[in-house]
Amino acid sequence: MPNATKEAKDVRAAESKQLAAARAAEEQSTAELMAYYKSRLEGFEAERAELLSRLDQCAVQGAELHVLEWEARKRAEEVRDLQKALSDAHNFLFDERQRLLALQAENDDLRLQEIQDRKTIQQLLAGGPHAAQGPRQQPGQQGRGAAAAASSSAVPGPSTDHLLLQIESLHAQLNEQKQLAAERIAALQEDRRIREQEEEAHRRALTQQLEVATERLQRLEQQLRTTTKDYILGRRERQAAEERALECQAALARERQSFLEQSADLRRRAAAELSATKQEAENKVEDLTNNLRAQLKTREEELVNLSSVHTTAVAQYDRRVSELELKVARLSESNRQLELRRHLDCEGWTADVSALRKTLTAVDRKLHEMRLVERLEDDDRLDAILKHLRKKAPKVPLPCPPGSGAASGPGLSGGETQSVKSALAEGLQDVRSRVKDLELRLADKQQQMQQHQQQQQQRGVKPGANGGVARAASATKSRR
Repeated sequence: MPNATKEAKDVRAAESKQLAAARAAEEQSTAELMAYYKSRLEGFEAERAELLSRLDQCAVQGAELHVLEWEARKRAEEVRDLQKALSDAHNFLFDERQRLLALQAENDDLRLQEIQDRKTIQQLLAGGPHAAQGPRQQPGQQGRGAAAAASSSAVPGPSTDHLLLQIESLHAQLNEQKQLAAERIAALQEDRRIREQEEEAHRRALTQQLEVATERLQRLEQQLRTTTKDYILGRRERQAAEERALECQAALARERQSFLEQSADLRRRAAAELSATKQEAENKVEDLTNNLRAQLKTREEELVNLSSVHTTAVAQYDRRVSELELKVARLSESNRQLELRRHLDCEGWTADVSALRKTLTAVDRKLHEMRLVERLEDDDRLDAILKHLRKKAPKVPLPCPPGSGAASGPGLSGGETQSVKSALAEGLQDVRSRVKDLELRLADKQQQMQQHQQQQQQRGVKPGANGGVARAASATKSRR
């Protein structure tokens, strides 16, 4: 019973862990989905803000364009008004010029009338005395003649000059009228041309606006049809998507139910497998424990054997170390004696070399004296030089051949000189042979020393190794 209760608790704990893991995974997936959709929403909001800002910019540009269009329309109306005012001004100018020409014609007529009146007055003034001096007539005749004269003098006929002036005036008026008519016709034609151009431009602008409006209307109608079609298709797709979503939701619910059933079955199987695995693991652990105990006992026996072997080996090594210490002591003593012998040999060789050097110096001095004796004459100068040389260099006995005496002094004969030279040559040969013998002995001694050192190195023992061997022995004893 306790085992069953424990297994049930383990199964419940495993199920709770699995549920917690599933919930954590679901929460994690939900959090990831929320973060994803949140990022998408932020992207859409940013795009919407950007589109709104662009629409605002387009609205500002459209308002500016509308203002500019109204300004252009106002300017066009002002231009038309100014053109109309210009035409009215031209008409008024031509009317004024017509009145001016009429006034000029009237002025010319008045001037001609004035000239005619002046001539008439002059004629009347000139014809008055002749009428007074003429013959008297009868009263009736006189009355009719006076009346005729008065009538003839009162209304004189137009003269040729007057008619010519009147004709010239009429010609000038006619030319001015023609010029005025031509200018008026040209101005009217120019006004008509300008009006036709303005009307044509206005008509083209209206036609263009009509075409743009027609095209825009067609585009809007096409967009309306497309939008309506898209709306209908989108609504149909939305309905289909809703149906698919409902179907998917139902399928997911069925899958979830099946997964729950499978998970319950898997939990039961896992609990059974867990109990079986646990029992098997306990059996394996018990077997392994028994095996380890047996191995531990075997290792303890081997350790005891190894301890005895180690004790024996330590004793053998101690004996070996003591023997080596004695051997090292003997070798150290022999090395010390060899070092002393080598030192004494070196001192003897040094003394021999010093004696040989002195002998060579004496031989050189003798040779120098002999050269001086041969080169210089027998006088005080030669004696002084020889005396100085004898004081400077010590006198060393030279080896002489048997039966020959020592040659000295400044006064030597030729035979004595030859005997001295031969003695010196023999002494030099003897010195050279002795030096060569010493060199050979020195080389042999060095070779012997090298061989002895090589033998010591081969044996593994060096001079002064007693302290190292003693330290090794003490360390071995301390370890033991």
